[in-house]
Amino acid sequence: MENRTDEQKEEAKFMDITRYFRFGVFIILMLLLLVATFQFYFFAMATISTLFSDKYQSLVQAGFAACVIVVVIYFLRTVILKEK
Repeated sequence: MENRTDEQKEEAKFMDITRYFRFGVFIILMLLLLVATFQFYFFAMATISTLFSDKYQSLVQAGFAACVIVVVIYFLRTVILKEK
């Protein structure tokens, strides 16, 4: 019986290490995603400035920003509802 509890303790330690490793990978990937999202946003704004005349730039930029806000709210809502 004692061997079995030792094996269970070892398995629990392994599961904890695996869990921490996956969490660390998740954090690194989220940081990369954050950087890529900011780059995409600023490059999209620069592209809008290049493609549209000065008269329409602010309108298109506002529309793009509104779309980004809607997508972020949708994903946040999805994550929050999953947690409940």
